[in-house]
Amino acid sequence: MKTVTILGGGGTGCTMAADNSLRGNSVRLWEDGRYYHENLAAVEEAGGLEMTGAAGQGFAKISGLGKNMAEAVEGAEVVLIAALASRHAEIAAELAPLLKPGQTVLFSAGNCGSITLKKTPGLHPEVVVGEMSGNVLPCRIVGRARVFAAFPYKTKNMAAFPAVDNGRLLAAVAGVYDGAALGNVLEAALNSPNVVIHLAGSILNTCGIDRHPDFRLYTDGLSEHVLKVVEAVEAEKIKVLEALGYKIVRHAPFMRQLAQYGQFPEFDGFRSVSGPSAMDHRYLTEDAAFGQSLLRSVAGALKIDLPVSLALMTLAGTINGRDYFSTGLTLEKLGLGGMKRDEINQYLRTGQAA
Repeated sequence: MKTVTILGGGGTGCTMAADNSLRGNSVRLWEDGRYYHENLAAVEEAGGLEMTGAAGQGFAKISGLGKNMAEAVEGAEVVLIAALASRHAEIAAELAPLLKPGQTVLFSAGNCGSITLKKTPGLHPEVVVGEMSGNVLPCRIVGRARVFAAFPYKTKNMAAFPAVDNGRLLAAVAGVYDGAALGNVLEAALNSPNVVIHLAGSILNTCGIDRHPDFRLYTDGLSEHVLKVVEAVEAEKIKVLEALGYKIVRHAPFMRQLAQYGQFPEFDGFRSVSGPSAMDHRYLTEDAAFGQSLLRSVAGALKIDLPVSLALMTLAGTINGRDYFSTGLTLEKLGLGGMKRDEINQYLRTGQAA
């Protein structure tokens, strides 16, 4: 049994809390009072969470709801961060001085949040920090103190920053979420399925999403032409991964399987997950500002054109009235600006510039 603290009270955070409790870990759940207060109130009232779906089923007792972050992370062996990437910097600023040697932090999903935390003043250098490639599970809150996960947990690709800590990361999170090491956190971030799927699928279904708040992308939104655009984005991403010398994880073939409705019934739980419910949903705002923006920035440094990806970012900005090109995540914002490929990879491996 390990003591695990989850920071984040949305669908992923509550699912992680329930999942780890059912795995036999001692679980604390914390969220800033500005967010998801109704979820934590429901957990407190119920004394835990009811977990449903393929990852596990049953009532999961939550041992504590931290009244503040310091109380929540005190003594935790593993701290899991389940929050939108737009919140990573503010969470890191509060969290960094609270952590002690022997503690490990894992982001789900990462979007290079590990770099942000590791560079935050006050963090002890012996704290291990890493991130998953994509989210831990496809999951949702489906009722009061009730969560649903579409798939059982399978070993996730993850990486530490710096990557020399990969072994320490995997050892620390074993029994919480077993992982397989990727080369570095940029490789993990760019291989997230969200980079390929969310923006293309959402923008090409704008009318359906506008008209139907209960829109479900994997039930209502996959067609031959949507799949062609998803595949085009993946082809652009592969060019970037190849140029960096990174492992390539393909996600478009799974989308083609999902689109074969009436076949692959084992995927029906995933097809049923809700969202995006509106055009300012995280499928657009987070993926345009972080995953897609980071891909664009890396491609620019490597002199690789991404016409489809850039068109999707432009449309997302037009729809939401935001300039994702100027505000989104870039190599420069991660401290990697002006570096060549080998310099980027060395920095991500060692944490030290050449």
